[in-house]
Amino acid sequence: MEIVDRAIFTCDDCGASAPSFGIEYDGLGYPVCPGCGTVVGPLDRHRAGGESVAAGRPQ
Repeated sequence: MEIVDRAIFTCDDCGASAPSFGIEYDGLGYPVCPGCGTVVGPLDRHRAGGESVAAGRPQ
């Protein structure tokens, strides 16, 4: 069994990956993608500037 001693953040929107210790977090503690600026929260996905990503996606 392989043991991984650090968490890796991977963005669902752009696919960027980075170690979790190198990720910035918003005011509520949700990660901000270093590649595209998407913030992932429990209710909605939005860009760091406030634009909703979920609203523009087809269902």
